[in-house]
Parts: sequence; structure tokens; C-alpha cells
Amino acid sequence: MEWHIVTGSKGGVGKTLLTLMILARNLERGESSALALDFNAMNADTSAILLDSRRRERTIIIEHDAGTELFGADKIVIQKTFTSLRRTLRTEKKNYAIGWPSNQFSLYPPTLFADMLGTIKDSTKDIENQLNLPKLGSVIIDTNYHFCNIFSNDEKYYKSYQKMLDDGDTITVWFMWVYRQLENLLKPGYEADAKIVSTTAAAIEEHFMQNNTAPLMHVFSPVALISSELEKTQDTSPIFKFLNAIKKDDKNISIDELEQIAKLPKGDYIYFQDWVDELDFARNNLLSGNNDDIHSLFLDMLINAIPQGSEKELTRPRNVMPLAYYHADLQYYTDRVNADPVSNMKKFDIYKNFLNLLG
Repeated sequence: MEWHIVTGSKGGVGKTLLTLMILARNLERGESSALALDFNAMNADTSAILLDSRRRERTIIIEHDAGTELFGADKIVIQKTFTSLRRTLRTEKKNYAIGWPSNQFSLYPPTLFADMLGTIKDSTKDIENQLNLPKLGSVIIDTNYHFCNIFSNDEKYYKSYQKMLDDGDTITVWFMWVYRQLENLLKPGYEADAKIVSTTAAAIEEHFMQNNTAPLMHVFSPVALISSELEKTQDTSPIFKFLNAIKKDDKNISIDELEQIAKLPKGDYIYFQDWVDELDFARNNLLSGNNDDIHSLFLDMLINAIPQGSEKELTRPRNVMPLAYYHADLQYYTDRVNADPVSNMKKFDIYKNFLNLLG
């Protein structure tokens, strides 16, 4: 089974959109079903979107085992739903499930988060049987957490995941970047915080790489790459067209430089600290040169940091995902009624871009 855990250090940068794209991709590519879990206490968008206008039936309640800290606490509600997948000759109804905690405001520090995943793992057969679902092939979890909130840099903590790993499960942590996160990793006086982030990422990579060649994915969305202060941005900036499009509410805008990067062959996995070092190197080069447009700095850093290898054989690290598209229709996607959001997602260029980056 695949486990996908979507994290970030800031709201409003596309975690729910990323969750929907992972869900759509996993439902589209195989015969197995999927479970999307909404653990975003601040904005329970995933469950609201996926269940909007659906009949509320075929619901089961998952309770935590007596041996866990969560016993007697929040339960997990699981609801059956469906999407329509267009095949070559017909449209196929694909059933899957969406879940959420009975108390959306509960917090899940590392030990409780591990227990929660263990509860889901132990309940997969019940979910499949009681909801009449195909075999669950993936669980996608939308959170409002930084990965340091739900994972640990303590070696002992990862024993909780060993059963899943022994069963051949893969665990992928998706991290949505913003510039402030990088700034906090590099800023003098924040060394203690930076060490926690770095060592936690290293622990995730060490333990989850057992079954997974890319356990920590770095995702950059267009809205997280720039400032909205259009009037202070130079016309010559590569981001100017994109910012202007947002202001005019244009329907479909791409960042050409990131489109070109997406065409690079996938290269090796880049470890978290090595990736931070690459971004830091690009940042220093830009600041020491003639780049004085602070609003496009993060984008310029990304453009300079991603290509790896020799000039003749440039590659993109397989776990760095620069999404190149902005769609006005998705800007307030979480506030809109959509009869089939998973199927509808596939028409957008950002989804095709996402699939291309995954390869």
C-alpha cells in the first residue's frame, strides 16, 4: 500500500489541490481503490469538496485499538464516494473513500500520528468489506502540519512504522515550500530550528527509503513562489507575466522557465539538506549579482538550483516538483461546488504537468 502525507509550513499554497491530484492519479492508474483522509483542522477542504452533493450513505466508524494512546478518543469516519474515469470506449465509475476524524480540531503529534496510521492499516479489510470497495492501494492524507509536527528526529519513533514497512508499504511525505521556510532555515539565530527540520527530514529519508526511492517530495506551486505586490515587480522579471495574469484573472498561465525544467530527464534523488544547500547557493549567487527583484527571488533560485549534472546532461532531481501552471478556476476551488472534483481535475494543465513530473 502507498501512503501519501501532504504537509507544508503555510496555509493557502495548494496542499488540498496537491491531495486531489495525487488521488486522481492513483485512481486513474490502476484497479485498486484509495482512501483520502482530511486531517486539516484549519480548513477541512478535502472532505468538503469530495463529498459535496453526495448522498451520505455507506459510512463506517473506525475506532482506535486499546493498545494505543488514541483509544477512547477521536474516531475516524469513513464515507464511500465515487468518481467517473473516462476510458477509451466507456466511462467507468470508480469507488473510493474519504475519511476525517470525528473531532477535526484534534492535534496529532508524532506518536499519535503513527498510531492513527496504524489504526487505518489494521482497518483496511474492514473498510474494503463494509464499503464494498476494491482493494485499497493508497491512502492520501491532507494535513495542515509541517512534517516536523507529525514526524520525529528520534530513531525510536520509527519503530511504530516498521510493521507497515515490513509489509512492503511505501510512505511518501510531500512538502509544499514557501520562501519563508527556506529563509528560516538559513537565518542567523534560527540554527536550533533548522537543526530540528534537517534531522527530522534525515530520519524520514533514512527509514522510509527502505521501500521508497523518493520518500520526501519537494513541491513548489506558482502561488508560493512570488509576492502579490505586482507594482513593485520589474517588467523584466520572468514572473511579471504570471503576476499580471493573476491580477487580470486570466484563465490559464504558465511559467515558461518551469515548463522547460519539467522537460529535463528525471535524475537521482536529492536529500533534504543537499537540496537546502543548492537553494542557498543559488540564493547567494543571485544576491551577489544584479538580481534586486526580491519578489521573483524564490522563483529565480528554483530555476538556478534545479538543474543537476553536467551542462550536456542536465537532469531534474526526481523528488523536486516545480508546478508551472496557474489556473484562475482553481484559485478558489475549495469554495466551489463541483459534482466530480477528481474527474474534473484531469482537464487542467497543472494536473498534466504533475503527471509529467512524476514520470
